[in-house]
Amino acid sequence: MIKILHITIFIVCSGGIGFSAYAQSILSGIRYQVGAGAYVSDKTPFWLRANQYGLVPLNGPFLTLQGAAYKDYDSTMTAQGRKKMFDIGYGAQAVINMGKQAQFLLPEAYLKMRYGAFEFYAGRRKEIIGLIDTTLSAGSYIWSGNALPIPKIQLAIPNYVSILGKGLISIKGAFSHGWFGKQPYTEGYYLHQKWLYGKIGRDSWMFNFYGGINHQVQWGGYSESFKNNDILTKNGFFSADPFVFLNVVVPVYWKIPASKEYTQYETLNRFGNHLGSIDIGFSIKTKFADIYFYRQSPYEDGQMPEVILSMDGNYSLSLDLKNKRYISKINFGYLDTRRQAGELTQFAKWLGKKETHYGEVQNYLNHGQYSEGWSYQNNGIGTPLIIANQDLTKDVQASDSQIFTIDNFVQAYYAAATGKIGKYNYLLKSSFTSSTGIFYLPRASRLSQFSSQFSLGIPFAKYNIESKANIGFDSGNLYGNNIGISFFILKKW
Repeated sequence: MIKILHITIFIVCSGGIGFSAYAQSILSGIRYQVGAGAYVSDKTPFWLRANQYGLVPLNGPFLTLQGAAYKDYDSTMTAQGRKKMFDIGYGAQAVINMGKQAQFLLPEAYLKMRYGAFEFYAGRRKEIIGLIDTTLSAGSYIWSGNALPIPKIQLAIPNYVSILGKGLISIKGAFSHGWFGKQPYTEGYYLHQKWLYGKIGRDSWMFNFYGGINHQVQWGGYSESFKNNDILTKNGFFSADPFVFLNVVVPVYWKIPASKEYTQYETLNRFGNHLGSIDIGFSIKTKFADIYFYRQSPYEDGQMPEVILSMDGNYSLSLDLKNKRYISKINFGYLDTRRQAGELTQFAKWLGKKETHYGEVQNYLNHGQYSEGWSYQNNGIGTPLIIANQDLTKDVQASDSQIFTIDNFVQAYYAAATGKIGKYNYLLKSSFTSSTGIFYLPRASRLSQFSSQFSLGIPFAKYNIESKANIGFDSGNLYGNNIGISFFILKKW
């Protein structure tokens, strides 16, 4: 049964003024956004909300106003054909949503500095982390752009830099510290994050291979809910000292000093909530398309061997077509999280690999100490295909539970295409998800959800204006049955 009709209007403007010969103007790229919208229901369709950096409310009706200003690095080349060694940029965006969920949001507010291949930034910034098609896929497993960006400081090599053979082997990576602030059940806790990726093959080659790992930790903080739980906390506090930080940054076995006392949970497991993915991929350039394949293997609690040899993963296949007459790009995705280190592949067993952590289910994106799990401001940080408990239909969700998700035993299929017909740009994406719950709350029968989105871009070249209309549709017993329509206008100068 269809429950929702949603109409949203956006007006977006951008422009810039140049002031300096040294760099672009401080106001080199200003974008203004003004919007008005109305919802006739209580829920936004799945793909109109997913991977929108937490800016679209779950429930309507609402009005939205948005404004942004950005200054990027100067791309001008020197006489030697190089970019300037040192440069500064910034970004800021403000969003006001008025309706059932009144919100003032700052999805971006950051200062960044570049010196050669290195970049440092502080603040909130929109990011996607992991080997994935960032433009058309269902999202990266660990950091998909589904939640409001977390404030952090980061030192990075953001783009691939050659370390051997003039591009034969290249790397990029980052190290950062962030602040979760106050969340529903925990406050004052931190984010530790690092990632490292490598590429084999020069850009001009037909084949390129990619691989890497990302590592995230939630650590420290205070939980009023666990104040009287001596197994999980000390008077509500999670441990946060230099020895704990060492374990967070370098998650190997370290002998606990005799002078230190930690909780039973921390000494038997790890300090904080560790999670991430091991990513591999390749690209092939052919006459008809550039083909990209990626696999992201999720891990938690250090169960690396089982992760690598399990079928659990976020798979993505993209075809960037050379002939873009009607279709320019296609993406297929598959997410499987049904094993969670509890079962290896037959190939792994044939190799003689044993399930050394059998029975220690990883419980993806949930955690025993941090009740919010892998979420920020009530939105999941990772893949949106593992649906948060609060986003489920009321007859399915666990209303009396603090747990982030009761649906991480998931199998999901995804397909998307984008292209141009005449002067009109279009985007179509659809997903089918089925779930049997979680290890500790299994369901007697499998629940499923179909969600789809269609977008049509209508340009007005004479006025340098682009407009886009979107329709979203849901059918199922996880996220529910919904339909929604949105319309926005984009003007640049």
